[in-house]
Amino acid sequence: MDLMGTAVVKGTLADGTEVRAVTVEAGTALEVWRVLRDAHATTGLWPFLVDPEEPTVLDKLPLSSEKRERHRGAAEIFASGDVPTLSGGPRADPVSSAARTTTIGLLPAEYGGIEVPGLLDWDGALGTSGLEHTAVLADWRRRFGAELLTVTRDRIELHVPRPPTDPEQVAAVAREQNGYCPDVESPSTGTLWGFQWE
Repeated sequence: MDLMGTAVVKGTLADGTEVRAVTVEAGTALEVWRVLRDAHATTGLWPFLVDPEEPTVLDKLPLSSEKRERHRGAAEIFASGDVPTLSGGPRADPVSSAARTTTIGLLPAEYGGIEVPGLLDWDGALGTSGLEHTAVLADWRRRFGAELLTVTRDRIELHVPRPPTDPEQVAAVAREQNGYCPDVESPSTGTLWGFQWE
């Protein structure tokens, strides 16, 4: 099946960029995400899972009209984090909260998709601009290979192929995660990092 041939336009960004989506069979979203990710060199489109239920984050486009003169960088965001209590060793990675979705968004972006929240001006985290999300994701992509996996109305998930393993680095990244999202739930030792804002 030609997935790209089934893509439909879900909305348009302020600069005229079209945000597309493909519909997939229930239970296949993660597998299809990998296929679309691997096709990025040909398509130039970065895939991301969206809400499992309707309406999805794509049904809110454009997401925000917020205009801010100043955006915090990753270091400033990380510095606001507390040192969380880490217990136990590495745990099995949880499954994406959007694994049941039947919709995958597609947006022109560099490999890794880290600029997608900024392009969408994603407003799912009160007080954090889309460009600030992109700054954080770019830092984690540089160090750990982070790739955008999920964007829902209030949640971002990352696939992180090279998570930290050294105990000191794990603790430092856990603080960064806490600065980014005070209610972070996924340990930095896994390959799926999930962040949800109320």
